[in-house]
Amino acid sequence: MEHDIVNTNEAGENLKRTFSGTLDDAEELVRMTADEKGEQVAAARNKITRSLSRARRDLQRMQVQAGETARRAACGVDGYVHTHPWPALGLAALLGVVIGMLAARHDQQVD
Repeated sequence: MEHDIVNTNEAGENLKRTFSGTLDDAEELVRMTADEKGEQVAAARNKITRSLSRARRDLQRMQVQAGETARRAACGVDGYVHTHPWPALGLAALLGVVIGMLAARHDQQVD
């Protein structure tokens, strides 16, 4: 379970880096065209600049929301496990058996 959380965190960080890098590249392109003249170029540059600002705000908001959601989920699971330890243990055991059966079945099909 902890391994899945680490993988999810890594995937989220990779997505964040990719998205941030794309935004940085687009902003650099806008800066590089700053010397270009013309109404259409200026209008396009302004539109892109506004879109990039909006995208950065949205990315930050999504990061905060994802963190809050993860914390609420972790607190909820923690509270449930402390309040109902035996059903939680039973569910974990059942999941272990099901995953073990599926893995064994998969191994038999591969051979």
